[in-house]
Amino acid sequence: MSWLTWEAVKLFAKKAWVWCKHHWKIIAIAVWTIAVWLIARKNVKSMMKVMEAARKSYEDELDAVNRTHAEEQEKKTEALDDYHNVIDSIEEKYQEEKRELSTEKKDRIKELVDSYDGDREGLNSALKEEFDFEHVE
Repeated sequence: MSWLTWEAVKLFAKKAWVWCKHHWKIIAIAVWTIAVWLIARKNVKSMMKVMEAARKSYEDELDAVNRTHAEEQEKKTEALDDYHNVIDSIEEKYQEEKRELSTEKKDRIKELVDSYDGDREGLNSALKEEFDFEHVE
């Protein structure tokens, strides 16, 4: 090597050393990044497997929650339908019984009126005792 080339290399090395002393943080970050990349690239496949397993687990759990919610909604709908059917049945039976009782009460009142034809006080006491009301003229 010639003398000028050797001097140029020495001058470049001195300038590089001064630059490295002033900018050591940049060099440290670059070395750290390269080291992490070298170490991490070996584990990329295993990390991808872990991420895929986590995603699959999330999807399974989400499907389970959606299924459970749909089943609960179906049960609520069935319960509501059952409730309405029972209420309708009870109301229907009540109306039938109400009519029957009304007819029975009317017949009984007619019997009492016929039996106490002239006795207003007796009729009133019988009505009060049996139906809890009085006849008022």
